[in-house]
Amino acid sequence: MRALIAIVALLAAGLPATAVNAAEPGKPLEVLLVAGGCCHDYATQTKLLKKGIESRLRARVEVASNPDKSTKATFDVYSKDDWDKGYDIILHDECSADVTDRTYVERILAAHRRGTPAVNLHCAMHSYRWGNFREPVAAGADNAAWYEMIGLQSTGHGPQLPIDIIFTDTAHPILTGLAAWTTLKEELYNNIQVLSTAKVLARGRQVVPPKTKPGEPADPAAKPTEASAAVVWTNEYGPQRTRIFSTSLGHNNETVADDRYLDLITRGLLWATGKLGDDGKPAAELKLTPGEAAAAADWAGGVSLPTAEEGRAARLFNGRDFDGWEGHIDPYWSIDGAEIVGRNTAENAPQVSTYLLTKKPYRNFRLLFEGKLVTSEMHSGVAIWGKKFDKDGEAASYQGHLVMFPSGWGLYDLYRRGGIAKDQDGKAKAAGKQHDWNQMEILAIGSRIRLAVNGKEVLDWTDPKPELCEAGPIGLQLHSNKVPQEVRFRGLRIVEDPQDMLVTATPTPQ
Repeated sequence: MRALIAIVALLAAGLPATAVNAAEPGKPLEVLLVAGGCCHDYATQTKLLKKGIESRLRARVEVASNPDKSTKATFDVYSKDDWDKGYDIILHDECSADVTDRTYVERILAAHRRGTPAVNLHCAMHSYRWGNFREPVAAGADNAAWYEMIGLQSTGHGPQLPIDIIFTDTAHPILTGLAAWTTLKEELYNNIQVLSTAKVLARGRQVVPPKTKPGEPADPAAKPTEASAAVVWTNEYGPQRTRIFSTSLGHNNETVADDRYLDLITRGLLWATGKLGDDGKPAAELKLTPGEAAAAADWAGGVSLPTAEEGRAARLFNGRDFDGWEGHIDPYWSIDGAEIVGRNTAENAPQVSTYLLTKKPYRNFRLLFEGKLVTSEMHSGVAIWGKKFDKDGEAASYQGHLVMFPSGWGLYDLYRRGGIAKDQDGKAKAAGKQHDWNQMEILAIGSRIRLAVNGKEVLDWTDPKPELCEAGPIGLQLHSNKVPQEVRFRGLRIVEDPQDMLVTATPTPQ
């Protein structure tokens, strides 16, 4: 009923129907980022975009990529007619100029015609084209389909030089409070035509020095030329007047990493989904708390993953509450910003180790996190491949494998075999920090557990009893103790069914 009321209210206000195609209140915005093709460092840029958006907005960015670096890259995600189902908005970052299969392109556009909004970046303007595009394409022409969604026709670009960005509509919510800037080296895309459904928000100005022939001196009489074109605009597409936001900026990593660029893209996502206020701020349900923002910008989120894992990393901790977790939270577990804190006093010290447990079980995974022992010298750890276990009245204890840190590094089989692997050759102690943050990667596949600490591989152990390696919750340990203690965790990003390789370890010196 609330959704119906919202639709009626938005229509009454004269907003496009697509403005209601957004996440339910309190839910993250579901963003699909499609990236790949010719001429750009998409492996890096998808990470920059995902982290940049998720650290600004309550959003979940899923990446669909193709390592094909040609202009003929296609994407499996578009193979179904309802490929956009489950997403609130699509972020197009393809560079596929020579993909001209009309059935394929039509399937993409059909999603936007029926109301799924989009943000288009850089080379998306030059994708999916066929026929003669050196002249203005008539609206409705057979080869104009992609440009009609974009709202602007472009056929090429100038040299890589700085671009002065000039806002032309500072009153628009997308630009409210933002400051124009001059990019580093970027490509200024030409404008063959701006369609009547589009509204230009910013133009780019580029000064191009005179051309000289190789080996010949510059002509002192020659003067630089100035080029100008739209670089940021909105569009309303199709019968649903679907909101589309586009920018032709974003060729180089330096631009995509720029906070001003990421602010702009985030504003575009919010506007297109009808979740941007007139003050340029996100709707209340999408605003990040300080803890959520910090959690989205942590070390684990910046780790480079194999291409096959890009976009599949999930946050176990949202930086806001214990959603997805269970355990003896009161009085032992709390949240401090982006950190999970396990703490006890001498008076309430746990007699049996207690755990904060994920509600979801995991089997084969890569876990990236940071852990810090603040108070006491007792070890903590991460429990895996087991189950919640009631021990001496403590219902949130654990039976299974424990990866210990930072005291007594090694592996322990809780309530079964005891110690199963010591610190191998003292590598973990050498790499670890006793009362500071340790960056850790646990790779658990089959019956093999590997651990990297602060960039060094310190443990590689295979269980001789694979029958004891079962899917189970992940548990954060607060060890039984008789003195005050405190341990902290942050990051906690997981990839299921990962590639069989550590991604944070460099060879340990012998």
